Formats: sequence, structure tokens, C-alpha cells
Amino acid sequence: MTTFLMPALLSTPAPIMAFTSPSALSRSTNTIRHTTNNINDAATRRNTLPSLHAIKEATFGMGCFWEPAESLLKQPGVLATTVGYTGAPPNKPPPSYDTVCFGNDYVEAVRVVYDDTILDYTTLLDKFFEVQKPGLSRQYASIVFVTDDNEEEEVNKWKNAAIKTKVKRTSDNLPYELVEIEPTSSFYRAEEYHQRYWEKQRLRAGLAVLLVAGASGAYDDFGGGVIGNFELGGLAFDTICNAVFLVGAGWMILERLVVRDVRELKSGDMILEL
Repeated sequence: MTTFLMPALLSTPAPIMAFTSPSALSRSTNTIRHTTNNINDAATRRNTLPSLHAIKEATFGMGCFWEPAESLLKQPGVLATTVGYTGAPPNKPPPSYDTVCFGNDYVEAVRVVYDDTILDYTTLLDKFFEVQKPGLSRQYASIVFVTDDNEEEEVNKWKNAAIKTKVKRTSDNLPYELVEIEPTSSFYRAEEYHQRYWEKQRLRAGLAVLLVAGASGAYDDFGGGVIGNFELGGLAFDTICNAVFLVGAGWMILERLVVRDVRELKSGDMILEL
């Protein structure tokens, strides 16, 4: 509303201004000055913000999505990655991990948010090809999902140039012919236990080792036997470690069976969540 204060005040008819009290004129002048300062401050803030047009999304089918999502996130210019399911016809119902594993419609995919002033699209395509882990089934297909004709043209140019020069992935001679190009379709964010999967598993593995060691009595002599003699609710320390380990292992199995928090992500949703 403040953006309309200046025109309203400056266009006030002269007769009205003539009968305006000095104090009112002073307040009006201060309002104009305050409004002008706000506009200048807003312009300054806009100039210091990162350019929104530089933040973009891309979606790739890369095989089992756990490791590629983590690998892409380490690349300079990549701001976020999310694993999910996409590539199915429009009439298909929302997926779950089970329906993806036992179906032939959805692809395990990684959606990437990146800053194209740091990482351009062609370089991102190179990174996609380098870190993907494609398999033989539709679920693990190697696919670049394109949003428009310009993007499709750029991907085709990138792919054909590599094929023409007979370039293959250095680690295993994976050919560029394997990469498919499909239009972007509905993307569903996978269950939470799939997100940042290996990061979570490394933490869980570390805790499991510590708990197994505790259950075996490895810490009993620590602190002059304090830990070995520690009890909680009548339970010895090694018993507590064993119980926590079993509960954690049980939860890992249970979450795979009961967690169903798949949700659709619209284009731009990940950018808004940054």
C-alpha cells in the first residue's frame, strides 16, 4: 500500500493543500520521505539477493537412487537433491516403493536443484552420466527428463556429440547410447527413509557398532568399572545396549513396511523449500 502514497499526495489539488495545516504538511512530507526510503531499501535488497532465474531444476533416472543423489549433492553448484519416482503415464496412481519395485511404469529418479551460474546444464549432464548406476529394468533406467523443446535439443546435442566421438564412461565403458530422453512427468518424492539414505545408514552403522560393543562388555572396565557396574531400572549396561540395538534394528524393518509418506512435487517446489 505504501507504493501508492506518493502519487496520492503529489496529486492533491492546490486548494486543499492551501488549507492544510503546517503540522499536517510536515507529517505528509515525512510520509513521503519514509516511503521513498523504503523503496530505495527494497531496491538495494533486491540487488543483493541471488538471481532467481539462476536457480533451476533437473530430473534424472540414474539407477538405484541412493548413491547418485548423494554424489550429485557433492558437486559445486548443486543446492539440493531429492529422490523420488517419475516417468509413468498420466493415468497411473501415485506410487510407493513396492509398486515401483514390482511394476514397470515408474523410474527411480533424482531431482536436482542447481545454480546455473556455477554449474551449467551441460556440465550437470556430464555429472549425471558419470555418477549414475543404471540397471536393466525400467525402475533403474538411465533417463534425462526434459521440460521443453530447448532442453530436449540441448540433451540431444550433448548425447550425439559423445556418440559421434565414441566417448564412453571411463570407469566401466558405459555407452552414451544407453541414455534415454523423455518429457518430464509427475514427480513423487519418495518415502522419507530413502532421503539421504547412505548418510543415515553410515550413522546407524556407527551406532550399531558402539551398541554391539557395549552389549559384549567392551566398556565394562571404563572409568574404573563404573560403566560395567551401571544399572538403569535394574538393567545392566550391556543389557541396555543390547535392547537399544534390537529396537533400532526392528524399527529399520518396520519403517520399510509402514512408512507411506510419498507426495507429489510440482515444478519449482524444491526451489521454494530452499
